[in-house]
Amino acid sequence: MKQLFYILLITIVPRLTWSQGLDRNGQAAASAATYVNTYGAIGSSTGITKYGAPVSTVYGGNANALNFDGINDYANATAGVYFNGNFTIECWVYPKTFSNWARIIDFGNGAGSNNVLLAYTYGTGGAPGLYVEGAQFAASQTLVLNQWSHIAATLSGTTATIYINGVAVGTATVPVPVNIVRNNCFIGRSNWGDPYAEATFDELRIWNVAKTQAEIQASMNVELAGTETGLVAYYNFNQGNSGGNNAGITSIIDNTGNSHTGTLSNFTLNGSTSNWVNGAPVNDGLLPARASSSAAAIKQAFPSSTDGFYWIKNSNINSGAPFQIYADMTTDGGGWTLIMCNTTSSGWNYANAIALNTTSPSISSNYSIIGWADYIKKSSTGFQYMIDANTRGSNGGIWTANSAYIFTKADNSQTNVTINTKFGTWSYNDAGIEQRMPWYSNCSGFITTSFDCTGGSWWGTLIATPGWSPAPWIAAGCGIEGCSANPGTIWYWVR
Repeated sequence: MKQLFYILLITIVPRLTWSQGLDRNGQAAASAATYVNTYGAIGSSTGITKYGAPVSTVYGGNANALNFDGINDYANATAGVYFNGNFTIECWVYPKTFSNWARIIDFGNGAGSNNVLLAYTYGTGGAPGLYVEGAQFAASQTLVLNQWSHIAATLSGTTATIYINGVAVGTATVPVPVNIVRNNCFIGRSNWGDPYAEATFDELRIWNVAKTQAEIQASMNVELAGTETGLVAYYNFNQGNSGGNNAGITSIIDNTGNSHTGTLSNFTLNGSTSNWVNGAPVNDGLLPARASSSAAAIKQAFPSSTDGFYWIKNSNINSGAPFQIYADMTTDGGGWTLIMCNTTSSGWNYANAIALNTTSPSISSNYSIIGWADYIKKSSTGFQYMIDANTRGSNGGIWTANSAYIFTKADNSQTNVTINTKFGTWSYNDAGIEQRMPWYSNCSGFITTSFDCTGGSWWGTLIATPGWSPAPWIAAGCGIEGCSANPGTIWYWVR
């Protein structure tokens, strides 16, 4: 029996591997689907995407949204209580018009009967409005047409608050919702006969807790798992194919498992309107289309981000196109963008010291985007940089630049820097790291902390002319860890 099992294993496993999209080298075939199924293989079944996000055969891991045409499109969720105390309603909205009281949701039993509704426009003014059991109020700010905005409304006790893009823009006192089953649970439609929504919705969530501003900001750009505490209903609208023929899909899925499925009515489900379309931006940096502005921005929005490769973009870099970086999301709270890795002195020169292999970020080979660092740093003043050498978290430290310093400064004047964390017990020294931000020098040390990089005064250098491994770093003031004249690798980071 054991011999038969081995024979079956040898004959079956390669066939399964091929059928699930792996090539003969064990890599995802170019024509294969991009999902890891529940059995751990790459394929189009249920499971997680190769980026770690959950998918299913129903909505396929697409980053979609649902467009409402403003004529008669709406969805009707299953009857339920939904609201009987504290709550949060949140949704990404892309409004095309501000028709009178156009709804995101209106859950009740008819006009003025136990309604809890969130409109993306109070009247026709474009400010979101909240209505709870007869009391209503508007936000103090308006939305922008044809632009994504995140809207949230919370109720804590009898205090209601409206947020736009995570910022509180209005508060009022309203009644506590009655604990009663609501039968007309409309998405995109009014219980009063007001105009239908002409907008695109994404990431619609209903909670039975009042989320804080910090909690709203922390998760507004993140797709949820659906199992979060307090989540009553969750529609991420990731069904269908964006702009394709989706005529066979007649409902929206509640991803909580609470079975609050929404039935679609009057949607065309084919083309660029009244259909599934591209979703709201989720700037987690895992794909070019989801590029953020820096590793720090990704870490702030997605606290669970781990060390690795991400996509960012800036209008001043790479013609505004997304580009890949390596990020340290762990050290000192994370959010560090790698701007240089030096593993060998061979190949460096003055020109490429600030721009080398810019499309191939690496922590183990020569790479530099120092020339882009001023667009990645947090601000013109008060930003931080980090250097480590030999091994991560050693022979270096974390500094704050206390003035409007730049990464391509061509002289040695940027000395107003404060060390926040020292990696080791080294001390500032002419034969080691000196107390200045690394500067861009056209001599033997291309990127250096040295006062002078000619003759023998070139220590504390990140990139140097050939002859070092990879650059002359610490030869004196070494501390108990010992000197590191040729550290092997030097890394340079910005936050």
